[in-house]
Amino acid sequence: MSGLLFKEKGVERSDETRSLMDPRTVSSTSEAVDVGAVEVETDAMNIDAVINLLDWGNFHWLLLLQCGLSWACDAAEMMLLSFLVPRITPVLMPNASKSERDHYGFLLSAMTFAGIWLGALIFGKVSDRLGRKRGYLISTAVVGGFGLLCSTAQTMEFLIAMRTIVGVGLGGVTCGVTLFSETVAEKYRGASIILSIGALWTFGCVFETCVAWFCFSLSGTQWRLFLVLSAMPSISLLAMFPWLVESPRYLVVTGQMDKAVEVLKLAAQKNKVRLPHNFKLVAPKRPAHNQSHLRTLLGKKLRVTTLLLWGLWFCSVISYYGLSFVTPLYFSFQNGNEYVVTLLSALAEIPGMVATSYLVDRIGRKKTKAVMFSAGGAATLVLSFNSLPFGVLTLAAIVGRGSVLGAFNDLYVYTPEVYPTTSRAFGLGLCSAVARIAGIIVSYISFANESASEAASAVLVYSIAAFAGAVLSMMLPYETKGRKLEDNDTDNSAGTLEAGDERD
Repeated sequence: MSGLLFKEKGVERSDETRSLMDPRTVSSTSEAVDVGAVEVETDAMNIDAVINLLDWGNFHWLLLLQCGLSWACDAAEMMLLSFLVPRITPVLMPNASKSERDHYGFLLSAMTFAGIWLGALIFGKVSDRLGRKRGYLISTAVVGGFGLLCSTAQTMEFLIAMRTIVGVGLGGVTCGVTLFSETVAEKYRGASIILSIGALWTFGCVFETCVAWFCFSLSGTQWRLFLVLSAMPSISLLAMFPWLVESPRYLVVTGQMDKAVEVLKLAAQKNKVRLPHNFKLVAPKRPAHNQSHLRTLLGKKLRVTTLLLWGLWFCSVISYYGLSFVTPLYFSFQNGNEYVVTLLSALAEIPGMVATSYLVDRIGRKKTKAVMFSAGGAATLVLSFNSLPFGVLTLAAIVGRGSVLGAFNDLYVYTPEVYPTTSRAFGLGLCSAVARIAGIIVSYISFANESASEAASAVLVYSIAAFAGAVLSMMLPYETKGRKLEDNDTDNSAGTLEAGDERD
């Protein structure tokens, strides 16, 4: 019989495999592949079929940790700004005027985002040309190395220069997301990306808040220790790279079939899946050029989607980083403990993450973003009324930050799904680059506040951005839930839909 036959505990499960039963998926030969308790009759499959057969196991847990830890590093380095900027200028510029200190404080934050903007463009290209693993390794090394150098700064100019380069490295964090998304079966992709990004990002935020609380509670100036400890997550992550694999999908579309088979066999071994000795992968119908094409992203099929995604990423950064940066200042004006509130807000990201991971595979990527953006916008709007009781404002900050992060995490699921492998990292990097322009704007809005009323006005801007994100989410032309990743711009199996394909 042509196709796949699944048997688990003696029960035939052909209904789950109809999507794989086509000429592009398997050959019509009858060599058996034992997948735990599952028997499969085939000897050659395409990359989607193999990844689905590998299901989820120890290989994916390790990969989740290796790729997801980049988000803990990213969170630590970004949260660093909210604690460092208000404290560093009096130390390195003791004789400067207040306006000059404010100017350099803005530059410290803005140039970090400018570096991320540049890094997102650079590492998007690097990842599509040289591989996901290489791009990820280089970016992590830049963050860790130059993060440590920041602690040696004697002047604001040197510190700003080092933080700019750290930002360039942070721009490559999307390489890890791309690698992970290309190696996980579709049914696990949404929840696993959201849970890994959300949980480890929250860990990074909590870690950084605790480090700041510890360092700045000590007598004397402990900002150098603060910067050293903040770089430790990236340094620790570098130790895991010898065991990190390249994306098998990337290897397939770039013609490196033997290496792809090696990675898949390793995954099968760790997941306790037996593949045949002469296991073969079906090569793509058309060899993909190892380059990214801007015209693919702005071509007829993806132009509207790309422009809407740029708007969504822009709104996400405005609303999320705005809340993250302004929370310590906002609650210091309320005479509250900024560390406690920031810590609670970071922990509040956990229910937001769980809610998003639940919704994303049930109501779809688009509606999930709309729901989370709307909830975040409503909660953030409450913060603009700074005369409300402290407990109400704290609850609003918690709900707002958790909801907006949930929408942001959903974008990290949707964006790689809608772009082809040949341009996936570049497309994700370009979205991230556009968003960092918003980061520069946020830096000015957040750190220029000198009173509770000014902080409340800034929060109103973040609320408007969140509501705008909800509207843009529903304008997206395609729903990617349940779709396979496409490999090149001629493959219509995923995001670039043709007439007659399902729209939401």
